[in-house]
Amino acid sequence: MIQPTLSFLCDTRRLLKNGTYPVKLTVYCLGTKKRYATPFNLSQYDYKRIEASNLRDANIKKLKTQMYSWLSDQEEFAKSIQPFSFTEFDLLYNKDKVQLKKAIANESVEALYDSCIKDLKNLGQISTSDNYNTAKVSILKFKKYLKISQVTVDLLKAYEKYMVAEGKSITTVGIYLRSLRRIFNLAIEEGIIDASKYPFRKYKIPSPRKSKRSLKKDDLKKILNHKPKLVSEQKALDYWIFSFLCNGMNFKDIALLTNKKINGDFIEFYRSKTENTTRDGALPIKVPISDRIKEIMDRRRVSKGKPEDYIFPVLERGMDLELIEKRISTFIRNTNKALNEIGTELDLPLKLTTYVARHCFATIQKNNGAPLIYIKEALGHSNITTTQDYFGSFDDDSLKTMHEGLMEGMEG
Repeated sequence: MIQPTLSFLCDTRRLLKNGTYPVKLTVYCLGTKKRYATPFNLSQYDYKRIEASNLRDANIKKLKTQMYSWLSDQEEFAKSIQPFSFTEFDLLYNKDKVQLKKAIANESVEALYDSCIKDLKNLGQISTSDNYNTAKVSILKFKKYLKISQVTVDLLKAYEKYMVAEGKSITTVGIYLRSLRRIFNLAIEEGIIDASKYPFRKYKIPSPRKSKRSLKKDDLKKILNHKPKLVSEQKALDYWIFSFLCNGMNFKDIALLTNKKINGDFIEFYRSKTENTTRDGALPIKVPISDRIKEIMDRRRVSKGKPEDYIFPVLERGMDLELIEKRISTFIRNTNKALNEIGTELDLPLKLTTYVARHCFATIQKNNGAPLIYIKEALGHSNITTTQDYFGSFDDDSLKTMHEGLMEGMEG
């Protein structure tokens, strides 16, 4: 009996924003060949290493095992089709969507969450997928076997009240309900429920007043001139200053920086937070490499290496997505621990964290009179409202200068 052959192909026709290429599944049978998407994206260099027989890199070996275990599952699907047809294979290959359609008939919120979580993992958004899973557990604990049609204004109010009674913060309630809002939107897209039933027009997700996490120039000057005695604190300080000088670069993006993101006198990168979105015309964030940025890079990088090598010694090539997320989480946690010690020593008015660098960049630039559109692009935001949330209050000197200009040219 004729059986199809299945194999991988690195699709070099489409370069992704993170410098990798999609790995496609090729199915060949009786002169017909079709290609399908897979969960894997690799650089050409790593794909060649995957194909090599004398692998030594432990991470690449692990990734190869995962890939070919996944391929074996697809081969089992193909073998189960007697006789083989691409039409039936398409249904089997997209079985998750078929199962979703079945779950849709029952309006299952749990099934919708599971589908969304799987998509997030395939996009490499491991941390977000974990957050969605936590939200799912909480919501289903409140109401077991919840159907999407039962998600009404009254239910949302009741869940909010239940969470507060359980001692959860308004911030946590908001995070969980924003995930449920995304699930409801998915249900509308899938045709499970009519858009007229959308409860989030009348119900406002609770959102606490955002505390400003920016420092004034005098406090920032203390940080920039601080000389830590401990190696761990000096390393944390270097990364914090690097973040501040690089447009408030997120620490995940610092960890993901590779040599190929250095373009002449600039660092050019897309935020990992928005890399998988479909915003048309999204531009890379460009950071001029100042002397201090170069100094920190030279001190902290292991070597200049190949284009695909990471600049800073946080990650190594060949790591799978879950290991990358764990390594970045550890990097941020350890950095925040050291930063807290520095902040205490300098007697800063707020807790020094990795995220404070981003707020400081935005506020200092605002106080320096930088155009809002420049700050928006520098931070990589898609709208002005998001940018404005980062701003601290104008400092006293800036307020005096602006107020003095109020009557300029109108007296005498």
